[in-house]
Amino acid sequence: MKCRILFLSLASCCFLGCNGQKTSDNGHSGIMAEVYRICPKADVVNIEQKMESIEVEFVCNDKPISMIFDKKGILLYTESAFNAPSDFLQKIDKKINKTHAGWLLDEISLIETADTSFVKLEVIKNGVEESLFFTMDGKFYKVKNVQNNEPWSLKTLENNLYSKTLPYNFIQPDRQFDVPEILKEISGISLVNDSLLFCVQDELGAVFQIDLNNETMSTVARFTDIGDFEDIQVVGNMVTILRSDGVLFTFDYDYFSGKASEARIQVPCMNIEGLWYDRQSKQYLVSCKEPSVSVRAATKKEHKEIVKQNAEKERFVYSFSLNTTNHPTEYLAIEIADIRSFIQDNYHIDSVQTISFNPSALAIHPQTKELYVLSASDRLIAVYNGEKLTNVMLLPPELFYKPEGIEFLSNGDMVICSEGMKKGYVQGQITVLKMKN
Repeated sequence: MKCRILFLSLASCCFLGCNGQKTSDNGHSGIMAEVYRICPKADVVNIEQKMESIEVEFVCNDKPISMIFDKKGILLYTESAFNAPSDFLQKIDKKINKTHAGWLLDEISLIETADTSFVKLEVIKNGVEESLFFTMDGKFYKVKNVQNNEPWSLKTLENNLYSKTLPYNFIQPDRQFDVPEILKEISGISLVNDSLLFCVQDELGAVFQIDLNNETMSTVARFTDIGDFEDIQVVGNMVTILRSDGVLFTFDYDYFSGKASEARIQVPCMNIEGLWYDRQSKQYLVSCKEPSVSVRAATKKEHKEIVKQNAEKERFVYSFSLNTTNHPTEYLAIEIADIRSFIQDNYHIDSVQTISFNPSALAIHPQTKELYVLSASDRLIAVYNGEKLTNVMLLPPELFYKPEGIEFLSNGDMVICSEGMKKGYVQGQITVLKMKN
């Protein structure tokens, strides 16, 4: 196997002043203290605040290193360039040739967490990247999510009596596989049939298809440029993609001309993430990730303040047709207090006041006709029969990093797509869960 090892590139004038001054830590003094404890002469390149983490990139003794912390400033993992010994490369070479024959090694790095270390390999072929993980002795390694903001874990759910009564076994999914690197930020899925899945990712205006039988990916169409694409629905030959600002892109994938029609849903919320087509009512449903507001924010700072003020308010689902996007109607009001009470009463978890619910996707069960609403934050599913909350399903954070999409096979089996870490070792994933008899 031909090896080409690329280390982190450092664009000094982008992240440092052109005089070599370090950037400000923007108030992350505790985090920076940990960085300088590890490397007293750390030359900080960049500090990036993300939704669930803070990443500090620095150079220590000419070695590029990234340290990733959670929102509370606790170190999650460290990633650095890895100078792999020859015997390690020989061991993994045999494994890669079996699973990724013809792929080139693009980058190799060492991941260190509080309790383990492992090696991440990025391989590339025809412009498609994938990440492979190995133990320090050259065996395949199955990565689990290390971030856990919820008052439950894989272990507690495994021992929870109510969790065992759910119609799906979220503790031991029937199948879970990584998607290629280009779909690391997979944000929405829709089934064409029981074996073919169409999907979108956050930042690229393109539709991809995944064969669920052989777990392979191919490109369907490029419908626009960059954006924030959150969900997708396939109805017959027509594909509709939802952008977070409410713009819908629609095209016929059998006779795609290269241009999609556009329409905007007029709903009173700032961030729309879920899209579903109800074949019974012949109406589309959309879910608002954030509370409804009467005014639009002029700046990002105003937007954050409005979201903070309305954090405890209900979330809404609206219905519309492609001919009535200007006049959507309220379909469901999701009361966060009801979800918290359900968890407390049935799972006997007390720390429910920290639980939020921000819909990232929704789908109607083909057999029970109940509406399943998925929340990526706090990783849970709320189930509704009409306007009544009938169930809440808690997802193990170790197995579902950021669940962004939900679908059902015709027999009731559930499919969930989960985003990976944007600049981390957790990959985007597809999870298939069989419905219990």
